[in-house]
Amino acid sequence: MKLIVGLGNPGPSYVKTRHNIGRRVAQALAETFKGSWKKGKGLPASLCEIEVEKTPVALAILDSFMNESGKPVSCLVKHFKVDFEKDLLVVIDDAVLPFGKLRLRAQGQDGGHRGLKSIQEALKSQNYARLRIGIAPPTPTEEPLEDYVLNPFRKEEEVRLKDILEQAAESCRLWVTGPITRAMDFTNKPNS
Repeated sequence: MKLIVGLGNPGPSYVKTRHNIGRRVAQALAETFKGSWKKGKGLPASLCEIEVEKTPVALAILDSFMNESGKPVSCLVKHFKVDFEKDLLVVIDDAVLPFGKLRLRAQGQDGGHRGLKSIQEALKSQNYARLRIGIAPPTPTEEPLEDYVLNPFRKEEEVRLKDILEQAAESCRLWVTGPITRAMDFTNKPNS
């Protein structure tokens, strides 16, 4: 069993915000593999169970806000009995990377991302895979980062998101089927 968690914030007002791109990747994966979402019984997430090349995968979007992702992720890791060091992938936005740029790592620091920080505190480890999706930094004339990530994408960005979500979903598929180095080669190529 593999577990892919798309981070973001719950509620209709956050659906199309930059901070929710992780959730949108999980939803794109569910659509690609024709899965359906259900509220996890007694679990802090909505879940979609799919199969990727004979490997069972649980997709999750949390009921909690981004900065409180740790406990729900830890709960899901225990529920699905996954080894988070090799069977957990967290998908997040990254305001340092250029818009649409993807970065897959097998482990690493939180880089100031509060969702990752919360997960690392709950798991007491930074040894789990993460797929970062660039949302581009705010320009000097735009609002502070905390507000910027909670705003929707610009029209021209939203047009490009379909391709970006497809590429991110393919990165996730390659991560599931392994090895992670192959997924990283695809995801982290210089032109992507």
